[in-house]
Amino acid sequence: MRLIFALLTMGIAAAGYAEQYPNIVLFYVDDLGWADTSVRMMDTDSDSASDFHQTPHLEKLANRGMKFSCAYAPAPTCTPSRKSIQFGKTPGRLKYTFVHDVLALERNLKWQDEISLADVVKSSDGEYITAHFGKGMSGEQMKTIGYDITDEIDGNADNGNFHGEFVSLANRIPLPPEDPKRMATLQRSTVDFVSKYAGVQPFFMMVSHYAVHVPHAARDDLIEKYRKLPRGKHCKDDDYLPVNEIPKGKKISSWRLQYAAMVEQVDEGLGAIVEVLQQRKQLDNTIIIFTSDNGGGLTPNGPLRGGKATLYEGGLRVPFVVAGPGVQSGVQCDLPIAQWDLLPTIHELSKSQTELPSSLDGGSLTNLFENGDVGSVSRSGEGFVFHYPCYFAAPLTVIRLGDYKLMEHLRTGEQKLFDVSVDYGESKNIIDERPIVALQLKAAMSSYLEAIDAENLDEVYQARFSELDRFEVNARKVHQQRIERAKGDQKLINQADQKLELDLARFKQNRAECLTKMQETEF
Repeated sequence: MRLIFALLTMGIAAAGYAEQYPNIVLFYVDDLGWADTSVRMMDTDSDSASDFHQTPHLEKLANRGMKFSCAYAPAPTCTPSRKSIQFGKTPGRLKYTFVHDVLALERNLKWQDEISLADVVKSSDGEYITAHFGKGMSGEQMKTIGYDITDEIDGNADNGNFHGEFVSLANRIPLPPEDPKRMATLQRSTVDFVSKYAGVQPFFMMVSHYAVHVPHAARDDLIEKYRKLPRGKHCKDDDYLPVNEIPKGKKISSWRLQYAAMVEQVDEGLGAIVEVLQQRKQLDNTIIIFTSDNGGGLTPNGPLRGGKATLYEGGLRVPFVVAGPGVQSGVQCDLPIAQWDLLPTIHELSKSQTELPSSLDGGSLTNLFENGDVGSVSRSGEGFVFHYPCYFAAPLTVIRLGDYKLMEHLRTGEQKLFDVSVDYGESKNIIDERPIVALQLKAAMSSYLEAIDAENLDEVYQARFSELDRFEVNARKVHQQRIERAKGDQKLINQADQKLELDLARFKQNRAECLTKMQETEF
């Protein structure tokens, strides 16, 4: 009897202790555009939500929490964003600024010594347990940066996957139809984790989806649901036709339907987490943050210009909704924020004891959560700088400072200036009307790039050409090994020759594409 009483007492004490510290869920979607959900990111603009996609659980989250109309991803593509969000620093400061950053790879940069999201909550007196499920940050094992529980497979930093297509990336074994983009697997893993720890031990869980990245895939039942729905205002494709209206004999592709279905299944995963938190009576003690790693790839991208891989608002502005203790309900905040703000935010929420480095770019958002537009954020520098010295897209550096956004081409020096507080569709370049503003933003941008010793575009190009040279040398080496193993077998020799020919042709095309991009001036 005494033993039972002691165990009950310990359980009650543990639960009470856990409630002193909020659970934190970071729900990170891949390639989800600002206007791709059914939640208006801006109350005054109906085009800031989809009138076709359905995300009822996100709607509930927004109704009991706060949405941000001007939230920025760290970069317009995934890998630099996923590194930045972990460490509270811009991709420029981390020296990884675009997907397959050849200069960072050439320098063999590592980030294990950086203070991560997991590190800050682990240094809280709340004795947090940390978990990461889903897509990693490319090349880094999540356990090396502080996560106790991950779904990494045999130590594979990419969880045995790439864009959520395969059971095994090495063997190209496709996922079963009932688990497209690993959405069902992620839902099970996250629900199991929350069921185990909610109310017992404070936790920080990052749910990092492969959806809605290409290649699109979704459950058949959801695809058929959307096929039968009336098309939305911006729907142009026959994909949206109800079944009884599809012309006889017409072949209908389904990628738009797949996309809509993926968005809803991701939302189902959010709802499942909320449901188990309610069952464990922990919803009121849990901060849930929902956002995306970069802008969307659909056209049109709501009212925004551009999309993924561009530095217009469509490539950088993302949905952002937060709810939980200390967060106002049913409120829209219009103050600009960036995802590198999340590390200091989670540091404060978890009552972390670790000292944050002075080189952080972000600032805690908790004052905004409490006060909305009358709140404030304290950051080490002014404005948001997005450095993108890319070899396969327009190389730009962009700064958002106050109401204005300056974009500069790194090779030509051409500039564009927009007042994105009102012209968030970036339809009017006001560089000639506001030359003093442009000079002020340029000075702040240059000062920041100098302070972080930002990657140089010419060095990026040189690193890319050097990489292609190495690829060619290796291809010739592998070819020679195959010839030697063939031992005179003409069929095997021919296969080796064909493989080398294809490889060399690809490298030649890669060089030509890079040279072409070096000459392009449009953005």
